Amino acid sequence: MSKAIDKSLLFRSYLAPKHWPLWISIGLLRLISTLPLPIINKIGAALGMLIYRAIPSRRRAARINIKQAFPDFNNDEITLLCKQSFISMGISFLEMGAAWFKNPNELKMVCHIEGKQYLDAAMAKNKGVILLTGHFTTLEIGGLLIGTYVEKYNAVFKKAKDPLFNALMVHYRSKMGNDLIETKNVRGFIRGLKKGHATWFAPDQDFSVQDIVFTPFLGGIASTLTATAKMAKMTGAAVIPFYQVRLENGKGFKLIVFPELENFPSDDIETDSARVNNTLEKMIYDCPQQYLWAHKRFKTQPDGHSSIYHS
Repeated sequence: MSKAIDKSLLFRSYLAPKHWPLWISIGLLRLISTLPLPIINKIGAALGMLIYRAIPSRRRAARINIKQAFPDFNNDEITLLCKQSFISMGISFLEMGAAWFKNPNELKMVCHIEGKQYLDAAMAKNKGVILLTGHFTTLEIGGLLIGTYVEKYNAVFKKAKDPLFNALMVHYRSKMGNDLIETKNVRGFIRGLKKGHATWFAPDQDFSVQDIVFTPFLGGIASTLTATAKMAKMTGAAVIPFYQVRLENGKGFKLIVFPELENFPSDDIETDSARVNNTLEKMIYDCPQQYLWAHKRFKTQPDGHSSIYHS
């Protein structure tokens, strides 16, 4: 029996006029993706500053997060890092076009990888690799590039609210690896790891209804997924932290891969979850300008009510 076709993923389902603005935007994105990276970065930087000025709620959330993570920063330092993050966010929107429409080999030519030996050693065990990373603004290009350095790779997506954008994202991210896994599809993650695939995984966003514990993160207490340790325990997969950096002046990208987390997981899920957060923190503090500070990471709190984002 043939598998039923998901009509929500078919482009022909979105020909009505209400979808035309997004189609036009995607067409423009594809056109911009043909430009050299230095020009893409300049246009993206201007877009980022426009977003910074146009969306005060996200600007406010970013400032609150930065102030908590960097308690010694004065107001000017907070403003500078906030602007840098939004500039990086603006560039990331256009980088998405590069990740979707450019030839991956062309992007790989301007990418340098540090620590590839750790990735190679983990993949050689054929027990799967959890590529542990954070929600940097560079995640789209980083997710593509890391997949070019392994033979078996599964990309990940979080279902978008707009159905057309979701269909586009699924279409293009599905080209980044062997399988594309929706973030809530735990069985898909497990199945891929058991097949020896490397799988991108970023557990650093706010979660309230999933299996979580509360652990320290970036100066506060954050709801933290237990999935990293649980998947590693179920499959024997190695946990390899990595993140990507956009080089200045459009000179390309750098992937930084760290050694496998040793003696992980343990028998203490809270300790393991805190260790995951601590690992992510080190990467974020290494490159704070390209982290997604605008996300309300600390919205869910242990008492269910308090939030640093309340006025």
